[in-house]
Amino acid sequence: MAMAAEPILASTLWTLHRVPLAPTVTSSQSKKLPTGHRSLDNTLGGGLDHGRLSCLSAEAESGTSDIMQAVLISHLLSAPNATATVIDTTLAFDLRNLHGKLVRVLQVQGKDGAEAMGVLKRLTIMKVFDFIGLTESVTEFREALEFEDASAPRGEPPPRGTVADSEDEDDMLDEPTPPSMSTLPKVPSLRVPSLLVIDSISQAAAPLLKSNHVQGQALLTSFMRSLAHLTRTYGLCTLLLNGVTSYSQSREETPSIFSSCVLRPALSKTFASLVDLHMLVHAIPKTAADARIVYGSRHEIKRGAEPEVVEVIEVLQDRYSGKVGRWTSFAISDDRDMIGMS
Repeated sequence: MAMAAEPILASTLWTLHRVPLAPTVTSSQSKKLPTGHRSLDNTLGGGLDHGRLSCLSAEAESGTSDIMQAVLISHLLSAPNATATVIDTTLAFDLRNLHGKLVRVLQVQGKDGAEAMGVLKRLTIMKVFDFIGLTESVTEFREALEFEDASAPRGEPPPRGTVADSEDEDDMLDEPTPPSMSTLPKVPSLRVPSLLVIDSISQAAAPLLKSNHVQGQALLTSFMRSLAHLTRTYGLCTLLLNGVTSYSQSREETPSIFSSCVLRPALSKTFASLVDLHMLVHAIPKTAADARIVYGSRHEIKRGAEPEVVEVIEVLQDRYSGKVGRWTSFAISDDRDMIGMS
């Protein structure tokens, strides 16, 4: 027979409500994570959001690796205990290049470049080969977070005063006895949120969809929902790198605000609906003269002329903040443009 839930004192509910707002909460939990690129941060309203899934779709030879490394540096330098995890499915993560950039950023900030090795100790790199390895890596990452929370020191649990019936009214004047932790609502630990990067999700999921699209789509959807729950539960900043495919404009309407863009994010529209922020990187001519060379007829193209193009990053989807359609040019060639010099 179903029983009504035991009543809880309003003072107890108020105590639990105030716990996440305690002064010990770090400021990084309430702020966005800067990407390390000032123009992109302005486009995104300050950077990437904690507790949400962000996705960056681009061709493999684009500069997305620079964005990823800038985000890693920004996060690792945001706090002395900030940690980051990279799940590498491409097996192409350039740790040497990341170390060099980190040294230069530290020097720009007036610090000793030798501190870079200590910063990199807070970075975990997991190399996987397929979708099964990806899911196992995320499970291992989740277990590490759960162990960290379980081993973290906690204060005395707030009292949970209950009144069973009217005969116990006199007991309300006595000091309530704290119950076991299992009877209390779970309160998130007060710590610096972690950064999770998956490079790239299409590398692991595409073979699965190709072999059996229906089953693969179901597994991918389940994985993305689990990843979203993990991201929101622990306030993670999760960045997914995704591939692209190319279609002619006659077959499908472009999701880009640039009519010349023929790139489409990989893994179908269903995947796109499972992320909170979706960005696309593609190249466009830099000037009108370059556009005439790229799109003009053959007789308008000067012999030997090489058009200059620039990469742009635009927001295709934004579940919460309405940034769809915003875009900016993309280039990270100067370390002063990175974290600390914005």
